[in-house]
Order: sequence, then structure tokens, then C-alpha cells
Amino acid sequence: MIKTGGVSLQTDSRNDTNQRGKCERSTYVRKYTIGEVAKLTNSNVRTVRYYDEIGLLKPAEVTSGKYRLYTTEEIWRLKLILTLRYLGFGMYEIRNLISGERSVTKVINWQIEVLNAQIRTLTNIKEILQQTTQSDYGEDSLRYMHDLVESIALSSAERKQFILEKMKDSMFPDEVPYEWREALLKMTKSIFYEEGKLSAVQISALNEIEKMLDDPEFIAAAKLSATPYLNMILSGRMDIPTWDQYEQEIYSRLFDALQQKATYDSEVVQSIIHDYVTNFAKGENVPYTLDYFRKFAEKVLSLDTNKMNCFLLQCITLNPRLKWATQVNALFMKGIQWKLAQME
Repeated sequence: MIKTGGVSLQTDSRNDTNQRGKCERSTYVRKYTIGEVAKLTNSNVRTVRYYDEIGLLKPAEVTSGKYRLYTTEEIWRLKLILTLRYLGFGMYEIRNLISGERSVTKVINWQIEVLNAQIRTLTNIKEILQQTTQSDYGEDSLRYMHDLVESIALSSAERKQFILEKMKDSMFPDEVPYEWREALLKMTKSIFYEEGKLSAVQISALNEIEKMLDDPEFIAAAKLSATPYLNMILSGRMDIPTWDQYEQEIYSRLFDALQQKATYDSEVVQSIIHDYVTNFAKGENVPYTLDYFRKFAEKVLSLDTNKMNCFLLQCITLNPRLKWATQVNALFMKGIQWKLAQME
């Protein structure tokens, strides 16, 4: 054993080994199996696996034997997902919240509106039931309840037409011609032409839309949402059939991109956005430039307001198929936001 200055080199070596052991232990990350994760979160394996399949909760590691392994970070994420599900958030809203695509405040406000609408719906149903119990129909109370619901449902057809006409009159700047208002409301109109009797929840959504049309703040936000189209419409260079066909083509391309899980910064989505904005520039008879894109993008992104989101929420309640349209729109808006950020 060699000594230098009275200190054993062997002792130094042992100290170094101990230090390395401590470092290795300090960087060790505990990993949990999917079964352990399910038990720790009071969930089940099938739920954890499902969140992996839809891309909401990916494991930290997948072994060569195809076993999923998770760290405390993924466990915390799962607990957050389960909490949001408990509070009634949908998968789409949870994805936006966790990914940071929408602010926490915006998503929570959206959910508050959902809950308020549900509360009002339950209140309406409760009133119908109370009226039934307080009626003098005795054994025919169920018939009375049926007739009461029928009368509400039948009147909804006339109300739909009234609300649609009110939307055409109030939701656009005065400069927008009436025929263009029809064209711009084309997707929204689909909620009023659904076949069949409305459910209690849908009738409540119709009530909400009617109230919004009397809300000055909502009307102001709605008029603002039409401003990106205003110059193009007033230029007279774009007719409605051409615009309608082009809108359908853009939507179809974005829908395909969404189905293929293309990201907002992908070449396919950015190409669609470029074509869309270029068409606007042609409609306004101005050249497409980066400065034009910047102004267009800032105008479009300013439209993502809580008032308009609440309106969209009620539209989806009336016609659940519109949920695809919101996801397509979210992909489009995120793509514009990303490109604008790249220009800064």
C-alpha cells in the first residue's frame, strides 16, 4: 500500500468510489409499471393504456418486452387528467390545457360556462317535473308531463328560424351585404336544420344563444369576427359560389391533416395556411407579403374570445358534429400563431 504525505491512496480510492455511488444514487429515477401507476392513482390499467393510445399520457419508457414504465412526472400528469375528468372536462379541452395550446384561464372559463348551461338545463327539467307534481291531473300526470315537453319542443322549430334571422341582422358589420351574411353563417346554420326533436339540453342551448343575441358584448365580438372578410367582400372580386367552394376545399384539407395527426408546424398545415391567406390577398386585390400575413394573422388571432367560444359551445350542443369543425379550427389557429412567432 503506497502512502503519500501520510495519506493512503487506497483510502482515497475508496472515498472516490463512495462519492460515485452517492452520485449514481442521486440521479436514479424510480420507474413504475402500469399496474403500479393504476394502483397509485386509484385508476385502472385499461384507463392508463387508453390515455397512452390517444397520446394524452405517454410512458417515460417502453422496454424491449413492450412493458410501459412511468416516472413520478407521468403519475402527476395522470392525476391531473383524472382531476380534470372528474370536473367534467372533455378530452379535447384536457389536451389543449396540458399542451399549453390554450391558457388555463380560458379553458376554465369555458368549463364554467359548460357547467352554468348544465345547471340551467337541470333547472328547466326540475321546473317541468315540479309542474307535473303540482298539476291536478292525478293519474294523467305523466301525460301532462309529455304534453308539456312536446309543446316546448314544437315551439323550438319556430324559435330556430327567428334566432337565425336575428343572427343575420345583428352579428355582422352594416357594410356586409345580406347574401354574404348567409354565406358566412353557412356552418352555423347547420345547427338549426337538424332533424328530430330537441333534447332538454339542446333546448337549453337554444335559450343560451337567444340570450347571447341580446348581449352587447357578444354582438361586438361577433361583428369583430367578420372583419377579416370585410375588405375581401367589399372589393367585389370574390363571388359567393367561388368563396364557398374554396372554403370547403380548405376545410377538407385541414380535416385530412387532422386525421393524419399532422402538427400545426408541419409542412402540410403551413401549406394550407399559406394558400388560405394568399386567397384572401387575391380577394382584396393586394399582393401577398409577409407584412400582409402579419396583419391578417393578428386580426384572426384576436377573434379567439371567451364570448365567441361560449357561442360555439352552445352550437356544438345543438349539433355535436360541429365538434370536428372546432378541432379543425384549433389546428388552423395554432398554425397561424406558430408562423407569426417564426416571423418575430
